[in-house]
Amino acid sequence: MESPPNPAPGTRGRGGLIIGAVVLVLALAVTGAVALLGGDGGDTPIGGDEPVEGGVETSLVPQELEIPDGYLGVRSLGALTPIPQDGWHAYAGPGSDELLAEDAHAMSVSHGNNWISYFMVGRLGEFALNADPEDLRSTATEIVDTWVFDYPYSGTTGLTRSEPELTDLVVDTHPAVLLETRVSWDSLDSSPDEYEDLALLLVNPGDDGIFLGVAAVPESGTQRFEPAVEALLDTTFQHNTYKP
Repeated sequence: MESPPNPAPGTRGRGGLIIGAVVLVLALAVTGAVALLGGDGGDTPIGGDEPVEGGVETSLVPQELEIPDGYLGVRSLGALTPIPQDGWHAYAGPGSDELLAEDAHAMSVSHGNNWISYFMVGRLGEFALNADPEDLRSTATEIVDTWVFDYPYSGTTGLTRSEPELTDLVVDTHPAVLLETRVSWDSLDSSPDEYEDLALLLVNPGDDGIFLGVAAVPESGTQRFEPAVEALLDTTFQHNTYKP
């Protein structure tokens, strides 16, 4: 076989590269053995903690949101909302798919066999994927029309809603809008009530999702409406480091 040409002056041949690589591998192996056996005089145990820089861990284990007693939680947004006082009971969640919301947590108060006050928090659901986080007012109006005319009020005649009252807010430093309206009807199969007060809270916490809070309180439970709205406005965020 023909011998490879001599290397050009001032350069190393392939043989030199191979020898250099072998030396480097042996050096790394020796260094690894010394570190493994503690030969550097250090006292770092095998299988120790993650490396730290300046005394601070360089990697943190994500923590999933824990929902304490007395609160509703939306884990995907790190949100906690206090439960209103006065007789609310578990209805769904946490982590349920509820009307208009995902990752939802809800409470209720019964008024007869088929009629309730409803209090829910969650992540705005897929039906509103085109919702604009920068225009919460129009999103809230779209949601209330979907709620009133497409879903909960079956067996009604003369169903109407008042003109929504929209209030721009800041909830725990995040932009938000509160929509309030009264839904009325001429007759309803489920109850002798003649109206229901409805509040929707939308918050953009900047986590690729919109927080939705709902308080729907019929005439039978009127005194619960304002405390429920106040509880929604007391929602706080960033209670976990886990985001899906």
